[in-house]
Amino acid sequence: MLEKNLRKDAEIRRQVILEKAAALFAEYGVEHVSMRQIAREAGVGQGTLYRSYNNKGELCWDLIGESCIQNYDRIQSFLGDHTSSPVKDRLETVLLYHLESLETHSPVLAAIQANSGGDEQQNVPFYSEHYESIHSVIVQLLNEVAKITENLALDAVFTADAIMAILRPDVYIFQRQHRGYSPEEIKNKLFHVFIEPLFHK
Repeated sequence: MLEKNLRKDAEIRRQVILEKAAALFAEYGVEHVSMRQIAREAGVGQGTLYRSYNNKGELCWDLIGESCIQNYDRIQSFLGDHTSSPVKDRLETVLLYHLESLETHSPVLAAIQANSGGDEQQNVPFYSEHYESIHSVIVQLLNEVAKITENLALDAVFTADAIMAILRPDVYIFQRQHRGYSPEEIKNKLFHVFIEPLFHK
């Protein structure tokens, strides 16, 4: 019972830290917030904070990981409530939800990329797990498209890989910051390249 209570307390403390960190990042920008500030706002000692996170980058990834879980739950809830909706609508909504999640955390992602060369996400377990989860959903929907569309030669796994390559955090940031595309433009271009051709055979 004691161990269970300790785990519960640790999880509550983690949620408070993530909540306060997110609020600070939104107000001041990730690069202008220190671990000391986060600890103070969360009401924990710096030692406690550093026992959970070695640096701000790790905290950022945990924050994004929490969002990934919520995003996947949102997708599953939508799909469960719209089983009879046209597959095109379901596929576009899944991609839209994922794009919205990327946009929400683009400042945090950009800060991580600036300090890691953009490759750090490859070494984060949750990122791979989240990639596979969303990839699996897209594959299922693409297979459904293939079943109802005559003469459609579709490799669902390869196409899902191509879509997810565009939705990599570093690629999304590049398109937003360097190409100057708005979230709406990215969404429209993604749908135009990958989705529209599937339904105009």
